[in-house]
Amino acid sequence: MVTVRRIMDGAMLLFLASCYFSIAVNSLSLGLMAVCWVALMAMEHRWSVVRTPYDWLFLAWIVAEYLATAFSENPAQSLLFSKRLLLAGIVYFFAAQVTTEGKAKVVMGTLLGTATLVGIIGVGKLLFAKPADVVRLGIFQFYMTTSELLMIALLLLLPFVVHPGTPRRWRSAAALALLPLGISLYATVTRGAYLAAAAGMLFIALTRNIRLIVPLVLVIVLVFLFAPPYVQQRLASITDLHHPENATRIMLWSTGLKIFTHYPVVGVGDIDLREMYDRYADEVNPEHHGHLHNVPLQILVTLGLVGFIALTALFATIAVTEWRVYTRVRDEWFRGSVALGALAVFVGFHVMGLTEWSFGDQEVVILLWVTVGMSLAVGRMDAIPISSRAVD
Repeated sequence: MVTVRRIMDGAMLLFLASCYFSIAVNSLSLGLMAVCWVALMAMEHRWSVVRTPYDWLFLAWIVAEYLATAFSENPAQSLLFSKRLLLAGIVYFFAAQVTTEGKAKVVMGTLLGTATLVGIIGVGKLLFAKPADVVRLGIFQFYMTTSELLMIALLLLLPFVVHPGTPRRWRSAAALALLPLGISLYATVTRGAYLAAAAGMLFIALTRNIRLIVPLVLVIVLVFLFAPPYVQQRLASITDLHHPENATRIMLWSTGLKIFTHYPVVGVGDIDLREMYDRYADEVNPEHHGHLHNVPLQILVTLGLVGFIALTALFATIAVTEWRVYTRVRDEWFRGSVALGALAVFVGFHVMGLTEWSFGDQEVVILLWVTVGMSLAVGRMDAIPISSRAVD
């Protein structure tokens, strides 16, 4: 039993570390975690899955997925894509297994340490690779996914820097880690990730210390003023409705709304939308990739109103629950920073989802569920004596 638990803990650390460098290793370690967890429950004759505020809402999402699959034109593909449901088990694993602050520190240290290392590798690529090879920086993944992963790491780290109770060594380490993460995120030149990071940082400032808004705005202004022309053009294009990428998204969204009106209740199924888009589009759009570059609209089209209501209720409950956890532990420098980071990631994820199908990107969704699980975990821990916190 002890051996199985050690294997499970080792798989968990490998899973966390691989989030930033290998989806294959990440998937294999996730599977090993699940197998060990089930084996432990069988050996201990104990059901160790904790109840959460999300249980019935996850069930509603499952029902919506399979209703959409039953009525889909391509039920086989819809059934295959619905495997994304399994990733929600990550929430339950971390909520149940991370029971002490010490273990939570190992989890966050492993995840953010690896993210920082990847950020350093990104800076190295910028310094030593040919400029033509890093016009938009990708590190182990496509630049879009890289930008989202770096955005999440940055938003998880920032609360440790701004919490007044963070020990000096933790604050210094977190502040230093922000540099390579911020530089690498900047080098992805991904507008959605820029907006998501800015929204998450603004949320942290409003929640933790409103005076942080001044330096935050100053940094944003300086980044824009001293950015290379290509980056300035990308930033300026955010509000340009005639920019080719923006025009493409508008075409995608208008066609998506048209598809939804024909399949409003249970949607078309959790499928690739390329063929259906071509069928309903008013004009040819060679840039579409099988999804609609918008999370709410993608859910409406694929799962209909049933799935949209279920997932909207799930997301709203996550926001409320994470806020309650944060207000309860905000004075604890570690638990409060983890809880605030999870909330900021939630904000950033949904801002990114306004222009990308973030909910369909496995690497990104895995990190979202990790933060949801960790918020539950730190909320379930007993309060730690002040004397212990002072020397931690």
